[in-house]
Amino acid sequence: MKVLFDTKTVQKLGRIVLSDTLLRNAGLQEGDSVDIYFDVASKHIIIQKAEAPSGADVSPGNIGQNRNKK
Repeated sequence: MKVLFDTKTVQKLGRIVLSDTLLRNAGLQEGDSVDIYFDVASKHIIIQKAEAPSGADVSPGNIGQNRNKK
């Protein structure tokens, strides 16, 4: 089900500001990592909270630091 939260303007450098209400409803907070997908057929942009890698240290000081380590 789609819910329209707001209509935003794309800013310089391609930025879009997401409202606190939208972030809270999506379970996101400052510092969280997100995955961004583009559906070519529908031309929809999909943003979802990134899964923490297994065994990653997700304590507040380390969020997002282990994501791309090999």
